[in-house]
Amino acid sequence: MEQILDSYFPFWNKLSDREKRSIGKATINKKFKKGNVLYSEGRSCTGIEIVKSGRVRVFIMSPNGGEITLYRLLDGDICVLSAACMINSLDVEINMEFEEDSEIYLIPKNTYKELSDNNNIVKEYTLELISNRFSDVMWILKQIVFTGMANRLATALIDHSALEQSNILHITHEKLAKDLGTAREVISRLLKQFEVDNIVSLSRGVITITDTKKLKSI
Repeated sequence: MEQILDSYFPFWNKLSDREKRSIGKATINKKFKKGNVLYSEGRSCTGIEIVKSGRVRVFIMSPNGGEITLYRLLDGDICVLSAACMINSLDVEINMEFEEDSEIYLIPKNTYKELSDNNNIVKEYTLELISNRFSDVMWILKQIVFTGMANRLATALIDHSALEQSNILHITHEKLAKDLGTAREVISRLLKQFEVDNIVSLSRGVITITDTKKLKSI
């Protein structure tokens, strides 16, 4: 496990042997099936989660059950917001949906907090990760407030195309609505207009991007 963690953390070689043993011994390997969801209730501030393989959608929920996707984690990415409460008792309630069969390494909160509290290099690294993720979240919030839904949908389709490395997207209107925090009917109406404009073609459960240049110009 120590050799595995060495490949993820740039500060690893600057840790003492005792610190390496402590964090290596505490780290847990967990596997999740596609479609599994971990909700924040009852699991806030779990610790540092490293995606060994798979794809994870990180999202927040409104009191009425609406969802907005904050970002996605891919192979080698680190979910640090689930450990953000270690910094000045900041508690961030995030949820995780596994969009592919996934395997993660979990470093429990108490173990990582002790390491961070006693090692300034680790603390600075953690603060930088949290800062970068909050920048991502702020970008999403700016999109929601200042950008039209058509533009946000076009951006989402381009992002999914990059993830799948294909212009043929096996994704539902409901899934896109959850990504963007809106109603499925809004997404369906916009996609129909995109189809009329010869930007996409639609079939059951599939959206095919037919004109990437037009889509990017929206």
